[in-house]
Amino acid sequence: MTKSNVVLTIPEPGRSELAERPYPNFLPGYAVIRNEIAPICLEGSRIWAEHDFEFHDDPEHLGHESVGVIDDIHPGSGFRKGDRVIVFQGDHCGQCHSCRNGLSPTYCVSNLPDHGGRAMIGIEEKNDSESGGFAMAKYRIAPIANLYRIPDAVDFKYAAACNCSLGVGFSNQEIMNVRAGDTVLVGGIGFIGMGHIISALYRNATVIALMRNPYRRGLLEKMGVQHFVDPSDEDWLEQVRALTYEEQGVDHSVDGSGVPFYQEKLMAATRAYGTVNFSGHTPGAKIEFSPLHHVIDPAHQLMGQHDVRARDREHLVRALTNPDVQRMIDVMVTHEFPMSKAGEAFDVQVSKQCGKIYLHPQL
Repeated sequence: MTKSNVVLTIPEPGRSELAERPYPNFLPGYAVIRNEIAPICLEGSRIWAEHDFEFHDDPEHLGHESVGVIDDIHPGSGFRKGDRVIVFQGDHCGQCHSCRNGLSPTYCVSNLPDHGGRAMIGIEEKNDSESGGFAMAKYRIAPIANLYRIPDAVDFKYAAACNCSLGVGFSNQEIMNVRAGDTVLVGGIGFIGMGHIISALYRNATVIALMRNPYRRGLLEKMGVQHFVDPSDEDWLEQVRALTYEEQGVDHSVDGSGVPFYQEKLMAATRAYGTVNFSGHTPGAKIEFSPLHHVIDPAHQLMGQHDVRARDREHLVRALTNPDVQRMIDVMVTHEFPMSKAGEAFDVQVSKQCGKIYLHPQL
């Protein structure tokens, strides 16, 4: 019996449908993955509610995070059918700066529109396939270079945190050089912020949560966060500084919101020569920025990236074997739905009464 693919679509705001497509075609250098978990990223808040798409997705091409099992592969790849793998998002050309230096595949020129890249829709085009470039589907085409074999002792649930939650936080904090004893202030806390918090606690740093969402505060308390500051308080900055060494400000700050309300506060709370990380994205949001005031005077290092560097994958997956990391991921993943009930999942995400939400494409 010939296999087919089933993909999730959002033909109009607030309505999802499953559509049948041909089983993916794939070339050497790629594999077909039977997706087991496809975590939700911005698909709920950006696409479901607003029908707002970026250059690499559209109503019939959704999702970039997944873990699963290799369903088909060409010989000689080093992987086998049946291998359990993490799919790191995007394509891989092997020749650009990002690919040659073990950086994030998100920044491979194959994915960047300024270089003619088409990201995951480009994966379908390169493979002359009518489906499979995206994660919210039963089957997905993935570059072999972006696969990482999951250790036998690690459940799919934990491996699925390796992209836009723990993965983003972990890889950014490798660049930030977050160490034991450092103080990390996280604001605008959704699943990206929670991934940063899990990474910081794993590194034995002190976490301060700048937040107003009572539901999510409860999740962070279960993870082990002890310090909370309401950014609406008049003395919020004094509260934050009182929790830092000699009240000098935090060593690192992380924005998970993408909005100026948090970004401005995080920069203000960071000590001289501290690191400010932007990991959140809100379409259309802009901050008034002064190189003198925001960078030179405080000697701040500003940085951010969307994804996981290839050079960080092994240590990220090692972290998944840590029982406390697994416990915190269990807290972060608040809802799981079959892909056939994706609409319910997106509604929960829009409510913000959730942590990370997983879809199960085979259900």
